[in-house]
Amino acid sequence: QSTENQTVETNSKYLFAANHGLILGLIIGVIYLLEVFFPEAKLIRALCSVGEIATLFLVYRFIKKYREQQMGGFISFGQAWYISFLLYAFAAVIAAVFQYIHMQVLQPDYLSELFNQLLLGFEQAGLTSEQMDLFLDMKVPTPIQVTFTYIFAYILGGAFISLIMAAILRKEDYLANN
Repeated sequence: QSTENQTVETNSKYLFAANHGLILGLIIGVIYLLEVFFPEAKLIRALCSVGEIATLFLVYRFIKKYREQQMGGFISFGQAWYISFLLYAFAAVIAAVFQYIHMQVLQPDYLSELFNQLLLGFEQAGLTSEQMDLFLDMKVPTPIQVTFTYIFAYILGGAFISLIMAAILRKEDYLANN
């Protein structure tokens, strides 16, 4: 395969992952905002749960689409894992924008309120004053710190889910390899 063909194939892979990761990230971002702003609404919680399951189905459909349209109907485990991982990586960055805007603009006191709720919970649980002092020494994280932690955790979780997706969706062309 020529270098030019490899470059086009690589660009096509990243473009596919970016476009479809955008869709996934928007869905995840909206789910995040709904869960934050309507934590007690049972209907919203049910819709969010359905949405979270739907994102898994979407990733499955996206990888299958990639396999059929870009890979001629065949994809190795490694290729399937990589495209799935890229989808989750792009989605994590898009969804993190929602989270950052929430914590920085829409509810700037969110993290300090959450920190105070944790303190009350620890107090009710009977933590000693020494244990409480240790917790108080940890400052409230900034929205950007939480956002980067979220991106890392989501990409890590996506890498794990990608293993399962790749195992399900791999389809080798055994005739071409023999």
